[in-house]
Amino acid sequence: MAANQAAVVKLALGLMGLCLAGYLLGPPLYWHFREGLAAVSHSSSSPTCPPCLCDCSTQPLLAIPQELSNATFAGLREARP
Repeated sequence: MAANQAAVVKLALGLMGLCLAGYLLGPPLYWHFREGLAAVSHSSSSPTCPPCLCDCSTQPLLAIPQELSNATFAGLREARP
């Protein structure tokens, strides 16, 4: 009976290992496969989507207000009495 339980545990661990490998390796392999099919089905002369017209501003995505700039924290570096 103990040998039967050991076989079941080995089978369960093997199945869990296969599921984990599929979970980790499946999505990258799927996307590589899809990109390969897209490259074969579309010719390189015709683009798959129109070019993007972007009028991005020169402002950074995240701007720090002047009230919070490093200059306002200069008083914190002074020695305290």
